[in-house]
Amino acid sequence: MDATVITVPAQLVYMNIPASELRYFVDGLFPKFAKNTIADATTGYWHRYKHGHDLLIDVSQTFSSHGPIEGAKHFGHILLTDFPTKAGIPIPGFSQSGLGSLLEQAGIHRGWMNMSLFDSGVSILCIAEGASDLSQAITGTLHMSWGSFFDTFVEGGIEIGLSVTTQNPFLFIAGIENVLAGIVATWNKLTVYVNPLDFFGTAGTSALIGFGLAYGLADESLSDASIDGVRAGAVGAFFSLSPAFGYGALAGIAAFQLGKSLAKIHNYSMRVLYDIDEHVYHQLLYEMCQGNIHLSEFLDRAVPRITLVDNNLTFQTQSRVLDDKIEAFPEKTHTLNSNLTPLSEKYAQLIASQRTLPEDSLILSGWYQRMLDQND
Repeated sequence: MDATVITVPAQLVYMNIPASELRYFVDGLFPKFAKNTIADATTGYWHRYKHGHDLLIDVSQTFSSHGPIEGAKHFGHILLTDFPTKAGIPIPGFSQSGLGSLLEQAGIHRGWMNMSLFDSGVSILCIAEGASDLSQAITGTLHMSWGSFFDTFVEGGIEIGLSVTTQNPFLFIAGIENVLAGIVATWNKLTVYVNPLDFFGTAGTSALIGFGLAYGLADESLSDASIDGVRAGAVGAFFSLSPAFGYGALAGIAAFQLGKSLAKIHNYSMRVLYDIDEHVYHQLLYEMCQGNIHLSEFLDRAVPRITLVDNNLTFQTQSRVLDDKIEAFPEKTHTLNSNLTPLSEKYAQLIASQRTLPEDSLILSGWYQRMLDQND
């Protein structure tokens, strides 16, 4: 199997395996299961999600309709040759023929309903690690510290970010487990080791100091100073819980403000880049029109001209009122006569008996035949 490897000595090693190379390699390992007419009845993008690759629905239907041999081939094709590839297979029961259509109607993209061997393998390890942290937090043996902060909140945030990028539902579950473990550990520390008066006192004092500095010294508006006061109170409250929380919140606020400042600088530079000086623009037009009468006439005609008419036509203020006297139809109307004369049920019947003419004798028949032959 060919792969691209990039190595920076003492820095990093990056390896990339193309999706087509991985698919051909897996098909070569199991050539008998590489093709399956039942599973590959449809082709195209997302064809595995749409038809034939659900281990719970499609394979069970194959076992019941085609027998155990075809069902085993169908199962082997999905698990041995399609599951290790990059596109993967739908999660059992979550294909388009199962619960996937309902989740799509709820706004969840179909990429969340698929999994591959490598994504699910890493995700299972992350879920196991997050489950252990969550169980320790629930039992009260996970104490919040610098190591616990990075093991729960930081690690869970990275897992959630990677899961959103790769649309990996199992990695998202692992990230939620780590974040929940951090929340439970924080709650245990807050309710057991932190005095509520210290927590709220530190938060209130930090908020007042932040608001006073922003409104009095930095000369910010009342709304901006209030937001800065809330941020200062949050940082003070986090410091009362743990220095890890405090420095993490402080770093997050600093990164947010730095990104906001960089965005303003970028927007200003882009606006200046696309800005056109009116004086320079007119000089350019003047130089282009020198000696080119046609261009000057073209630009002169292209300038929009709007002429306002002084004597505008005004509508009359007096309008005609429709007559509200409506002539009503009379209530007494003529009614058709309902006394109808029905037809008589007795009718004349033709006589069915008839007379039959006697047949001609043989002598006359022979004579008629000879006369016809002579005329011919």
